[in-house]
Amino acid sequence: MPNTASIQLSRDRRLVRRILSGDERALRSFMDEYFPRLYRYARHRLRNEADVDDVVQVCLTQAARRMETYRGEATLLTWLVQICRHEISRQLQQNDRDRDMMAPFLNDDLLRATVESIETEQSDSPEYATRRRELISLVQFTLDQLPERYAQALELKYIQGFNSAEIAGQLSISDEATQSLLARARRAFRDVCGEALQAAM
Repeated sequence: MPNTASIQLSRDRRLVRRILSGDERALRSFMDEYFPRLYRYARHRLRNEADVDDVVQVCLTQAARRMETYRGEATLLTWLVQICRHEISRQLQQNDRDRDMMAPFLNDDLLRATVESIETEQSDSPEYATRRRELISLVQFTLDQLPERYAQALELKYIQGFNSAEIAGQLSISDEATQSLLARARRAFRDVCGEALQAAM
């Protein structure tokens, strides 16, 4: 008598063959069955519900596109969990990069007030995740819009943590010129994104 594992593998292979043949019902069945299972898996590993949705959607989309690579040596669930694990790792790395990007700008009163207003919301709420992503995107966009010298000075100061003397050495200017450059760069930064930030608060 075949055991449970071999029965599942046979079932999974048949389902994949149907999907690869263009059977839309098989694809819908695949999505309906595995979305909740992967969601539960990801939910235990990610705090933010919006991140869980994103990871599972990406995982299933990638799986559908790469279905021809499934060899039937392991169950579909095992194969999908491997993809999901990779996406979770990627999402956690992205979250870390976002936090690293935001933290230095908390020295700016306007940005600090904005971030603090967002931090008071539930960290796992979709609204929080959306507003946080928008704010991070705005900071990155603003830096890209600044004159290169301004953006360089702000990145040295707030991202790399250099003091004014170290920035002066990096830019080959005097300490007094560095202080003036940082002041102008901060004003330019607020001019570019100030209205949008105020609207987000």
